[in-house]
Amino acid sequence: MSRAMAKRVHKALADENLQAALTRLMALIKIARQIAFTGVDFDSLSKEIRSVKENSIANLPQLVEQFKTEASRAGAVVYEAKNAEDANNYLLKLSQERNVKHIVKSKSMLGEEIGLREHLEKAGIEVTETDIGEWIVQLAGERPAHIVGPAIHKTIEQVAELISRATGEKLEPDPKLLLNASRRALRQSYIDADMGISGANIAIAETGTLVIVTNEGNGCMATTLPPVHVAVVGYEKIVSSWEDAAAIFMLLSRSVVGMKMPVYISHITGPSYTDAIPGAPLLGAGGPGEVHIVLVDNGRWRMRESVDFREALYCIKCGACLNVCPVFASLAGQTYGYIYQGGIGAILTAFLHGMDKAEDVASLCLDCMACKEACPARIDIPRMITRLRAKLEQEKGLPWMSKIVYRSILRHPQRLDRAVKIGAFLQRPFTDKDSVVRRLPYPLNSLTQAISLPALSYQPLRDRLKDYSSPRAVDKPKVAFYSGCIAAYAYPEIGEDVLKVLKECGAEPYYPVGQACCGAPAFFGGDAETALSLAKTNIAALEEMNLDYIVTVCPGCAAVLQQKYLELTAAEPELNRRARAISSKIRDFSQLVVELTPSAEKKPSRGQKVTYHDPCHLKRGISIFSEPRQLLEREGFELVEMADADVCCGFGGHVVLAYPELSASVLKRKLDNIEAAGVDTVVTNCLPCVLQLRGGLDKRQSKVKVMHSAELLARSL
Repeated sequence: MSRAMAKRVHKALADENLQAALTRLMALIKIARQIAFTGVDFDSLSKEIRSVKENSIANLPQLVEQFKTEASRAGAVVYEAKNAEDANNYLLKLSQERNVKHIVKSKSMLGEEIGLREHLEKAGIEVTETDIGEWIVQLAGERPAHIVGPAIHKTIEQVAELISRATGEKLEPDPKLLLNASRRALRQSYIDADMGISGANIAIAETGTLVIVTNEGNGCMATTLPPVHVAVVGYEKIVSSWEDAAAIFMLLSRSVVGMKMPVYISHITGPSYTDAIPGAPLLGAGGPGEVHIVLVDNGRWRMRESVDFREALYCIKCGACLNVCPVFASLAGQTYGYIYQGGIGAILTAFLHGMDKAEDVASLCLDCMACKEACPARIDIPRMITRLRAKLEQEKGLPWMSKIVYRSILRHPQRLDRAVKIGAFLQRPFTDKDSVVRRLPYPLNSLTQAISLPALSYQPLRDRLKDYSSPRAVDKPKVAFYSGCIAAYAYPEIGEDVLKVLKECGAEPYYPVGQACCGAPAFFGGDAETALSLAKTNIAALEEMNLDYIVTVCPGCAAVLQQKYLELTAAEPELNRRARAISSKIRDFSQLVVELTPSAEKKPSRGQKVTYHDPCHLKRGISIFSEPRQLLEREGFELVEMADADVCCGFGGHVVLAYPELSASVLKRKLDNIEAAGVDTVVTNCLPCVLQLRGGLDKRQSKVKVMHSAELLARSL
């Protein structure tokens, strides 16, 4: 995290207009998406898009040659640009040769990526953005805030002021009035323009056809009225056939803005001509007489060759990942610093602008995995973010503080125990009677501005459960309790509750004393070396007693034990075999309770309303969703679903430490939803979430209690 990024985050969170605009728009997008996806088989359609993009990128060299051949046969001029400078110089030279004075430009993120408009304007050429959102951003002198919605960060009042200034009219903040005024202002530009520039959503190799999707009609006019049309297209937009393009259309508009289908789809195959007049075909009849297609590399071929990052090229630029990103909902696009935003933006920035430029963008990711769930191409953005951080660590080294924490403390359980005990002693002056830390001195004061913290325990769970270091020789399922750090040091009493409930379920629980931190902080921070070291420690500790199950109370730990250890040990076959044996025995607490007591009868109603918060790594990481709800209802609690139950609470590991203001902004939306549910208790199956939610509600002085399901069940016995 750089100081520049911290300042941009603070500025965005303090911008009242930005926050108002984002709140309005994200709510509308959510509703629109719900309507548009009703009755749609997203799973099968996204598999089809994934297959199309996988095949297209795998066969890209052949498809490029086919596209060039067919586009040239249709009369287009195809130029391949190595980088931004090459593409910009080609456009400028062409403009100068054609004596171009005025250009109309349709929305193109690739144009933004290479700085095309700015390059042409420096040479004295007037360039008018014709997409309403892009035009608004151009009037404001800013960059787009979203891949699809460039001006979503502006309130209607701000837009009215900008368009009033541009048109010389005093316009009220009415969408219809502003749209009509924009049309009037832009219409003459299409007629006067000497050249039109566009991007392309898809390029079809079998016919050399460009496909452009718009909702305003500006794309049609910018590509047909001027005598010269230039399309700037990334190689990744090329697909094999019209059938491939149709597959993408099935989800494109639904994913973009929640529309069942786009308003306009333009198919452009070479320059315009007609055979209606006897004699030779007439070029330029009803359209441009010249079509130039600039295929841009700018790092794309290098990305294609990367095993870790190739799938970023599967992106169809729909913006669905941004629409569900809790960080984007607090910051909007300009905060990220470069052209592409969100998690996918971090990967694209690394290859298109430079690895060093991507570090700040990647630092904003909460690892909530909502982007992966929403992506119509099934791109595993979280996995690539982790790989990116590891690559940055290899190139730049770990920050000194991370190196101390990961390699000198977390890697060694005894040192971590001692560090926590020192922390427990130092916190005394700041700990209230209820064992809650509500304020910390500078420079740690930012950590307690939005949440209260649990006091560190003077007696870690390892010491409390010495009598449970091994199971008794009984004919019961043997369950090893893997606690994770927060249960071990902040909520050891909940760890005791886990054992209490498991005993009631007929299991023989025990606590392997050799266990250490799961390694999640190091793994997601890019330090694979430390994560592997901790994997070896935990595998050895958990395989000792011929156990039946391993129960967890932290989904982040569960996901690391179950999935990431397999990645970390892939190069060591024997260790990987042992990791797989451990992986198969991992169970979330609620999952295991339901599994141990499948025939338990539903208990009478307790007359207590509860709501449930889905932890990100539980629902999206290890696919546990129904079991916690099933358990709560079986135990006699009335379950009230809150709005956005599966949206991140903002804890996000390093984000709560690096950007506490950002974490607080995400948390605020979650707490508002909890309180709106009208319940006494919010239940979750993740102790980091318990810490975040309990701390936030405490700051609000709310009466709503936060409990882990193990804690709730133990109290109910």
